[in-house]
Amino acid sequence: MNKLLTRGGIEFIAVFLGIALSFNVEEWREDAQIKNRLKSDYINIKKDLEKDLPYLKRIAEEQKFANSHTVRMLEMLHPDSLFNYKKYMQLSEKYEGDNTFFGTQSSYDASVASGRLTYFGNDELSNEIGKVFSHHYYRIHYNGELLDKSYAREIPRIVTGPISLNPEIEKANTSRIKSQSYIAELQLIEEFQRIYISRCEWGIEQIEKVISMLKNELSN
Repeated sequence: MNKLLTRGGIEFIAVFLGIALSFNVEEWREDAQIKNRLKSDYINIKKDLEKDLPYLKRIAEEQKFANSHTVRMLEMLHPDSLFNYKKYMQLSEKYEGDNTFFGTQSSYDASVASGRLTYFGNDELSNEIGKVFSHHYYRIHYNGELLDKSYAREIPRIVTGPISLNPEIEKANTSRIKSQSYIAELQLIEEFQRIYISRCEWGIEQIEKVISMLKNELSN
């Protein structure tokens, strides 16, 4: 009888250990799969950021170039400055930036939706990645829209091109350029340009920081 009980106890323990071991193995497999998918998330996010970074830098430089012309135009319109019509017209052809930035968020959104990034990822790295997409990209997009709208506003239009040198057109243009409404709109554009450039520069710094952190994480 004791032998039967002992044998039954051993069999029970063996079955229990087998079940526990199978659970542990399955849990280990699931953890390994999550880690592999999280690593893929990191790789894809890094690729997106490396693709966006030169694009954002180029747009920031374009807007800086445009802003430098806007600033010089406003300086020429200062009451104490000498107004050079021909020079002003040359500057007016280059004061609008052509592009604004819209970043790639698909890999980040997929990782967040799966829960891998926020629940299983490195907390510090996840927070820094989140700053890029939820903070900097959002502010760059928002300020880019404001800048685009400022370019599309009804600023008093002036005639451009070679015909602008016609004496009558020059007189009409000069009157519009020196009007209060024209100067106010030009000041608004310069302000939006300046704010947008600063948003881009802060975003560039954060992207570079996160790319470096991702490289370190993936090398471990």
